[in-house]
Parts: sequence; structure tokens; C-alpha cells
Amino acid sequence: MKAIVDIAKTWNTYVSAHIFTDKSIQVALKAGVMSIEHGMLIKDKKTLEMMKEKGAWLSIQPLFDDEDRLHFDNPNSTQKWIETTAGTDRVYKMAKEMGVKMAFGTDALFDPASAAKQGKMLAKLKRWVTTYEALKIATSQNAELLKLCGQRDPYPSDFGVLKIGAYADMILVDGNPLQNLDLIAEPEKNFVMIMKDGKIYKNSVK
Repeated sequence: MKAIVDIAKTWNTYVSAHIFTDKSIQVALKAGVMSIEHGMLIKDKKTLEMMKEKGAWLSIQPLFDDEDRLHFDNPNSTQKWIETTAGTDRVYKMAKEMGVKMAFGTDALFDPASAAKQGKMLAKLKRWVTTYEALKIATSQNAELLKLCGQRDPYPSDFGVLKIGAYADMILVDGNPLQNLDLIAEPEKNFVMIMKDGKIYKNSVK
């Protein structure tokens, strides 16, 4: 793992690891991994203390055994899902309390229906953080994490901010998500204008 991190550094970028448990995460952190994907089985505060000390990121998702759960044909996979997502609430609370950097993103997307729920997933963050913090996690904090790739940055201009010269990815919401984060759970209804890289993909403003 250390060799992988060292090679990544020669390419001016970083390593993320898709892992869940304290032991595996601590090994990854010692090797220099900078982003921990998932991590729902963290129980030891020492793990999060290491992450904070090293400036590593926790890219965890608000996954539960609820109506938005993933479905598996294999009962063993279903049991693993139940056991893993049982730790979601605990880890979010610990990370928030300890001030660990958090990002929003997931590899758990296997079909368009799952991808369409991302706004709903982001809205679930209100269980642990303010609406402002949730939106910040998904925008400027995600941008900060991606900027760790240094000279290999595919977006060399600024992004995650609103200023002249920055990449113009903007969403106009019918309502105030700072007051009601649930607005982003229904993007088809509430996103009235979507702009990416300065190009407008949707505009229903009248």
C-alpha cells in the first residue's frame, strides 16, 4: 500500500481506499492514503484522530437499511449491507464531533435509479450537520479533496466557488435549500436551471 501511495505521489496525485474497519483504515493512513471511502465500521476514536492529524478525508455516505437500500441476489451480501450500514449513524456523529474532514460521493451506483437518488441522499445529511454544512460538504469541500491531485487536476481553474474565472457549474433552486434541504431531494421539480462548464443543460425559468 505504501508503494502505491509513493507511485501516486510521483504522478502528483493521491490515493483513496475503499475500506471500512479501524484496523484496515489505520494501516492505510500510515501508508499515506488521503481519502477513506465508506468507513462505516469505524468504532475507535483513534482512527478518526489519525485521520484528522494527517489531514485525510472521510468520504462516507448516509446509507441505511431503509427504503433506499441496495438490493442483492446473494443473502450474504444483504447481511453485510445490514451490518455495515448499522454503523452509519455512529461514524457520522463521531466524525462531526471530532472535526474530521468529510466529503460526499459514492461508488455505490449501479443503475440510473440509484444515481437519481443522490439528491435525496445528500438531504439525509441534515441528521448530523446543518443545511449549510451539508451543501458545503458536497461543493467546496469536495472541490478541496479533488484538488489534492495537484498538477494532474482535470479542472485547473477554480471550482467549488463563485467568482470570475471559476468553472461555472451552478444550480438555480426554486426555494432556499439553506432553509429546506429536502428541496434537493426532488431535482426534477426544484432545479429550475442547471449549468455545467458554462453551458446550460436545463432552464425552466419563466
